[in-house]
Amino acid sequence: MPALSGTGRAPRDTALLLAVCAALVAALLTACGSVPVSSLWKLRKLQLETVDPAALRAAVVHSPNLRLHGQSLVLSVGVSRKVRLPGGRDTVERLEEKLPLQELRSTAERSPLAPYESIHTVVQVWRIEPAALPRLQALRDKALAWKATDDGPRELSLGLELAGCQKNGLRNQVVSTLMRFTDPGEYIPLVRKIDVAETMPAAELQRRFPDCAAG
Repeated sequence: MPALSGTGRAPRDTALLLAVCAALVAALLTACGSVPVSSLWKLRKLQLETVDPAALRAAVVHSPNLRLHGQSLVLSVGVSRKVRLPGGRDTVERLEEKLPLQELRSTAERSPLAPYESIHTVVQVWRIEPAALPRLQALRDKALAWKATDDGPRELSLGLELAGCQKNGLRNQVVSTLMRFTDPGEYIPLVRKIDVAETMPAAELQRRFPDCAAG
């Protein structure tokens, strides 16, 4: 992995992509969003070979006034590399999967996140749907097979796409995201206290997070 390239703001895209972008070589990390510096040093060690698909967990800390619809959550996983074309030009080869998530509510799953629980916050944690795990394993196998032809830099991107509703028409919804990559393993903060409204256009925000129905 090359040296740290800074943090920057979350992308304004058609999905809420609270992402960390990490290259899969020894010393490069590019992060997207408000990623804490302490997390950057941990994430720079992340390699595709060490990510356990079944152990991967995604957590979101948010206001009680924001409701996240579990069936709408997707984890996008992408791996890319540069490929040299005849004539000396470069192109990017990319593999990507969008994987459905399943919420976990057991005490065993939630206890590591207890420090983030308060009367002002809700903490939710998800895993990849078990039926989708073979798709992630196949992506990993293809990416690892690239080493047979070259051992150049790889970039791993992980994006959590959220949807839900906002209670009482409130806005300025702040969220934080964390991710665990191995079991046992710690939850690493990826994005801290970012306003959902800053991540997408107003029309997309209203589509993904309309006012919650009364009742």
